[in-house]
Amino acid sequence: MKLSEAFKTERLHFRLLNVEDIDVVHRQFSDPEMCNYFSEPPCDYKEAKEIIEHYASPEGKGHHRYGMFDIETDAFIGTCGYHYRDRELKQVEIGYDIWKEYWRQGYMSEALPVLIKLCFEHLDVDCIYILTHPHNAASIASVRKFGFEVCEPCRSVDEEPQVCMKLMRGNWAY
Repeated sequence: MKLSEAFKTERLHFRLLNVEDIDVVHRQFSDPEMCNYFSEPPCDYKEAKEIIEHYASPEGKGHHRYGMFDIETDAFIGTCGYHYRDRELKQVEIGYDIWKEYWRQGYMSEALPVLIKLCFEHLDVDCIYILTHPHNAASIASVRKFGFEVCEPCRSVDEEPQVCMKLMRGNWAY
């Protein structure tokens, strides 16, 4: 599988974002309620375009993000992917965001196993970690279900305090 290839799960279609997605990407990353859990300030349209361009060609790069869309309606659900890949330490940070209308509907429980498998099988990493806002209890609970454990930060962060949780390859139950 090439990282740029689209794929599906039971309810989700994963594909690269493109310029036609600019409205939903802007909405996602500029909404004040959504931004409560992001480590970056709300974005404008120019920055939304830059987000799409940044993740446009993932092959061989240390970052990648999929748009997640409802299979039946093609509604934008959110994004997920990885960044901060460290080849020397054999670790990568994953991240995701679900549009608030779809919170607590099990979308990350469906997407996380796919993302974890992709990272372990295609990126030659031994550690996958996530940094999340300490008040984002739903996110912490989601990754905990898949074996992630609280740990010391896997990289330095300048942003507000974050909870770091990691999953080691040996603890992943394929």
